Amino acid sequence: MNNGQEKIIKDPKIIYLIKTLSRTKRKDYENYVVNSIWNKLNNDEIEVITQQYIFNPKDDRKHYFIDLYFPSINVGIECDEAHHLNEENKKSDKIREVSIFDALYQINNIGYIAKHIDVTKSYNDIKAQIDEAVAFIKQKINELKPPKWQILEAENYYKEKKIITITDRIGFNTIDETCNILFSTNYQGSGGARQSYFSPNTFRGSKYEGYKVWFPKLAIMDENGKLIAATDSGWNNQLINNGKEFIEKNDKKEIGNAGNIKRIIFAKYKDPLGSNKYKFIGIFEPSKFDGQNRYYKRIEEELKLL
Repeated sequence: MNNGQEKIIKDPKIIYLIKTLSRTKRKDYENYVVNSIWNKLNNDEIEVITQQYIFNPKDDRKHYFIDLYFPSINVGIECDEAHHLNEENKKSDKIREVSIFDALYQINNIGYIAKHIDVTKSYNDIKAQIDEAVAFIKQKINELKPPKWQILEAENYYKEKKIITITDRIGFNTIDETCNILFSTNYQGSGGARQSYFSPNTFRGSKYEGYKVWFPKLAIMDENGKLIAATDSGWNNQLINNGKEFIEKNDKKEIGNAGNIKRIIFAKYKDPLGSNKYKFIGIFEPSKFDGQNRYYKRIEEELKLL
């Protein structure tokens, strides 16, 4: 009996696992394989991600999704389905489209090891493939001895760090929090209401004097390949070329030249738990202005904490 009071799950690891392991719920075969492997592995100290976005920088292969991915050992599980099922899943992926989270946390295939599960086989064959994959994952864990997986808030994660890089997977809840943790400011209470383009007061006299921090929303493609503006005011900010370039434009008004100001950019996205976050995507400098769009190129992939 709960005396009419609904119990609320608060443990972040449970919430994360529920969310990530249900991302394949529209794909029965993947769902069976993913959950079988996770349960057989029986190890909650290894980070797991479903539907990990990946690209191949060597031959410019199109992006695709890894069904189950273990980032600390760079191993993924990919389900090989019948042709007609693959076609249906491609349509499903196209409808779902790539979220901002997927695009920002994409990985490349350098060093990546894929274990394939052919789900067109018999039950016993599939079970044997799953058991083999689980044994391989356990072997890699024993070899590499990755650190214990913890779900940390940004303050604890960056407390002992001297730099933040574009590969860090921990985002920030608000603009204030970002600046307080990384730049030793003391902003209080304004949260996302703080302006999204400014120079923190601690930049004066530091290596980042004259730089601006920027917290833009990004535009994404709809199922027809049409770019959807990130805001009602018409801003269509795009991160392209695998994060190396940034385009700033507005569909509703003309914008001028950005000048030579370097920008430390944190892109806004929604994480798998449904929370809004900001992720560091690099330091950019203006590269050109074509009269309508501002172009920036990434010049640094890491940022020194102040």
